[in-house]
Amino acid sequence: MSDLSTKHMVLGLVVERPNYGYGLQQQITERLGFLHLARSNVYQVLKRLEEEGLVAQAGQLRVRPSDTAAPRTLYRATPEGVAAFKEWMAAPSERGVLRDEFHTKLALAGPEDLPELLVTAESQLAACVADLTALTKPSLRAARAGTTPWPDAARMLLDDFRAQWLEGTIDWLTSTVEVIEARIVQRAEPSA
Repeated sequence: MSDLSTKHMVLGLVVERPNYGYGLQQQITERLGFLHLARSNVYQVLKRLEEEGLVAQAGQLRVRPSDTAAPRTLYRATPEGVAAFKEWMAAPSERGVLRDEFHTKLALAGPEDLPELLVTAESQLAACVADLTALTKPSLRAARAGTTPWPDAARMLLDDFRAQWLEGTIDWLTSTVEVIEARIVQRAEPSA
């Protein structure tokens, strides 16, 4: 199983196109704003990716010709970086971080990644359906009435939350599978 990390986010954006630290941080905020990643984290990740041989410096860039600040260092993905990113894209997402990880994969995916995303979405959907089927959704009437001891009422509330979360996740994954399948079919059809 894979896990969500800033390493995969930054690497995916550099695979998409060479960029510099501040530009990457802006892209993360724009495309994955729910993560609220600090700029200093991006620079730390770039350094680690460079040490691991997954990105390399690709020159210097002045944002504005009249800029007197030091030029910014551009980074590009190495072939090893592209391979590592593709491996992460194809890995199943852990359900504990499904929202963040799978949303990140969706945001960074290209059309060529759709078959792997479909497999991941279908796998997550099947697991969620199995979990919901195994879960007995409690009636909260007794918990509201106060006739149930608190530990039992708390367990009932947690089971109710889990059932509602699973139902919502199943709805979202079902729609996601439908959209990805339609895009795969669209991509396979010859252009007129």
